[in-house]
Amino acid sequence: MVPESAILWSVSESAVSSSPSLRAAGMRQTPQREGILRVLKDSDRPLTVEEIWERMPERRSGLPTVYRNLERFVREGWAESILGTDQVMRFVRCDSRHHHHHLQCERCGRTAEVDACGLEESLRNLEALSGFKITRHQLMLFGLCATCGSEAVAGSEGHRSKTGPKGGAL
Repeated sequence: MVPESAILWSVSESAVSSSPSLRAAGMRQTPQREGILRVLKDSDRPLTVEEIWERMPERRSGLPTVYRNLERFVREGWAESILGTDQVMRFVRCDSRHHHHHLQCERCGRTAEVDACGLEESLRNLEALSGFKITRHQLMLFGLCATCGSEAVAGSEGHRSKTGPKGGAL
């Protein structure tokens, strides 16, 4: 079981206080890079490159610059690319500097980091069975966040009150 403390919501205090060091990564500190990181940090949902660019306070750079910087941020572990069900690549800010997974709400798109994996033993078994040496994995979990889950329960209770025991109209 994953402890609740392992879930890092993108807008938590840890997200606001932690900031990657562009200079420590050998990158110049530019308004464009800071803008991209700020947009990702301020969003609780994965964003497309175009959405990031539109939310940047100073759009002095073009989309190719945003793409290049996002690629670098992914390599540094500051962001992660997520392929949506619509086959559009989106990016989410990562607060963990080590291996982790994400939860995403199917209704509102809110995303949270899970600062735990728990798959190590299963992966070792899979290696033994398959003969593959697993070098990495990526797992995205989907469900309903607490807000959307509560709304879904409230909505279904209201819906049930208008139907009979087998779903027929009263």
